[in-house]
Amino acid sequence: MPELPGDFFRQNEWANLRLIDACRALTDEQLDATVEGVYGSIRATLQHIVSSETGYAIRLGADSIPKLKWDDPWPGFDRLAELAKLTGTAFVEVSGSVTDEPIRVGTKQQYDVEPVVLLTQMFNHGTEHRSQVATILTTLGIEPPELSGWEWGLASDRMRKV
Repeated sequence: MPELPGDFFRQNEWANLRLIDACRALTDEQLDATVEGVYGSIRATLQHIVSSETGYAIRLGADSIPKLKWDDPWPGFDRLAELAKLTGTAFVEVSGSVTDEPIRVGTKQQYDVEPVVLLTQMFNHGTEHRSQVATILTTLGIEPPELSGWEWGLASDRMRKV
C-alpha cells in the first residue's frame, strides 16, 4: 500500500541521489560548467538543491539534520548524498505530523508560511534545478539520467512491465 505523502518525498530523494551519482564521474571542469538561464554550475546547483532541502526540512521540524548552506565550501558527493538521504527520511517522518500552523521564514522580509507552501516549494524547486543540471549535462554531450516519475516507478517496483 502506498504511503502518501511519504512516497513523494522518497521519489524526490531518489531523483536527487540519482543525479548526484550521475555527476560523480565528472571532471572539475565539467562540474564547474554552466549555461545561460540556469542557477549556476553543476556543482553549485547540486549544493543549492541539497542545502535548500535541508532548510525546508529543518523549518518543518526535522531538527536532527545538519544545515548545509548554499555558500558553504563544496562538501563533496558523499556528504551531499548523505544529506539528501537524511533529508528524504526526515521529510517522510515529519509528513505525518505537519499541521496548518504557519511557520515564520525570512530574514530581511519575514513571512508566515503554511507548511504546504514549503512542501510545494521543495518539490518545484528540486525538479526545476535537477532539470537545469540535466540541461548543462546535455550541452556537455553527456546523457543525463532519467528522473521521471515513470523511471522512479520502475526503480521502486511501483510499475512493472506486463
